[in-house]
Amino acid sequence: MRISTIQIYNQGINSIQDVTQQQQKTQQQLATGRRVLNPSDDPVASTRILELNQELSINNQFQRNIELAEGRLTLQDDRLGGINDVIQRIRELAVTAGNGALTADDLGSIAAEVEERLDQTAGLLNSRDATGEYVFAGFQGAVEPFQLTDSGAYRYQGDQGQRFVKIESSVSVAVTENGYDIFQNIPSYTNTFFTEASTSNQAVPPARISVGQITDQALYDAFYPEDMVIQFTTPTDFNIIEKSTGVTIQSNVPYSSNGPISVNGVQFEIVGAPVAGDSFTVNSSEKQGLLTTIEKFIYGLRNINDTAAGKESFNNLLESTIANLDSAETSVLEVRGQVGARLNTIEASAEQLKDAEILTQDVLNTLEAVDYAETVSLLTVQQFTLEAAYSSFSKITSLSLFERI
Repeated sequence: MRISTIQIYNQGINSIQDVTQQQQKTQQQLATGRRVLNPSDDPVASTRILELNQELSINNQFQRNIELAEGRLTLQDDRLGGINDVIQRIRELAVTAGNGALTADDLGSIAAEVEERLDQTAGLLNSRDATGEYVFAGFQGAVEPFQLTDSGAYRYQGDQGQRFVKIESSVSVAVTENGYDIFQNIPSYTNTFFTEASTSNQAVPPARISVGQITDQALYDAFYPEDMVIQFTTPTDFNIIEKSTGVTIQSNVPYSSNGPISVNGVQFEIVGAPVAGDSFTVNSSEKQGLLTTIEKFIYGLRNINDTAAGKESFNNLLESTIANLDSAETSVLEVRGQVGARLNTIEASAEQLKDAEILTQDVLNTLEAVDYAETVSLLTVQQFTLEAAYSSFSKITSLSLFERI
């Protein structure tokens, strides 16, 4: 059998290249710390490694979701705690206002503090999170939930949505609350009402209607649950109409800006210069929001009538204010309890995810991690084999027939 010179060279070079390639792979395993560099190295292990990496990726996403949820819920709990503190302070002021020895100036001082507390409450209800979204706006995170209307009263502008975040494959937690359920949808102690100006009013600047108060609960209860419309026929006259039937309750009532209007046991004022066609509504309601309760308390403090009937009306206002504040506090505390329960769920899930991550990482390391002692030994053998290949190639290629002549 004849072996040509080119065959000798090709075989020698191929042997050196094979050993070099094996050595490079071993060096790469040592450098990366991974035994399986390509699926062909261990197809079964490669499949399992892929599954474990996917599990770790999902686990990491859940942990990021938990961080987001925890931050939002912690902020909500903090804000709800602040709101509860304000409610308790206003309740104390309402109890103090019931002291019959207080003068009008004393009640005015109380009203001044309650006004400050109203602004503080509105600020807490319109809190934003780190991303700039409003905490209590439901799905409408970009919309300020409690806004002052043209009438000077706060109205809820968000929705009743609630966002959820998935923190485990089968566990989702609510990370937002809507202000309507917590601060608006609160049963009132007595039949009550709220006022609003029509959005189609034309006066510039727009005339405003006060929040008003109930001066005769029995009379209002007899009219309840009807609504009333104050319809201006001229800038100086208006009619009061029963909304559901269109029946006129009072007609051609002379208008005086900020003059008290009393009808069916309620009192309110319209301020400004309305034009013909402008209208305002007195809406009956069995619910009363937190901000409205505070606004009506301020109105009562500012508009107390120093008569026996006026004092009785004021005492009734204080009674209903305290009861409505208690209901609002109960609503806030219930939500705080729910938020606390969610935080506990999140904490438990976070621990489970950490444990799962550690176990998954251990299994992954068992399949993927290189055995350094074994691999270093293999690299030494490969280096020896490479040196032997070089030496053999050198000696074989140096043989020549001319040395035998």
